[in-house]
Amino acid sequence: MDKVKNTEQLKALQSALRKDAEEAASRKVIIKVAMATCSIASGAKPVLDFFTEEMPRQPLEFIIKSTGCTGFCHSEPTVEVTLPGKDPVMFGHVDVKKATEIVNDYIKGGKPVAGTVEVSRS
Repeated sequence: MDKVKNTEQLKALQSALRKDAEEAASRKVIIKVAMATCSIASGAKPVLDFFTEEMPRQPLEFIIKSTGCTGFCHSEPTVEVTLPGKDPVMFGHVDVKKATEIVNDYIKGGKPVAGTVEVSRS
């Protein structure tokens, strides 16, 4: 890689790297587990641990992220799943059993799973 000689080159490099990262992420299953205080108190840590252990066993490319507050305290623990080319789906009251259903039925099978949280996207 050549040296970056000025801020314009740096900005161009940042933009290209950001675009490459976004394109790579768009081909992966993205799983976001809320890990705010209310999430953790409701049992989100075992759910995050489940996805962290289970997803490497699946023949899928994926990204697992822990997030802060999602604003759905009444539905914690919450998990948002984005399949490639699809809108994100938020699941509420997720425990390890429901997380297993999410992996097997929704992520691998494309079937709906009970317990989605209605999210308005503006």
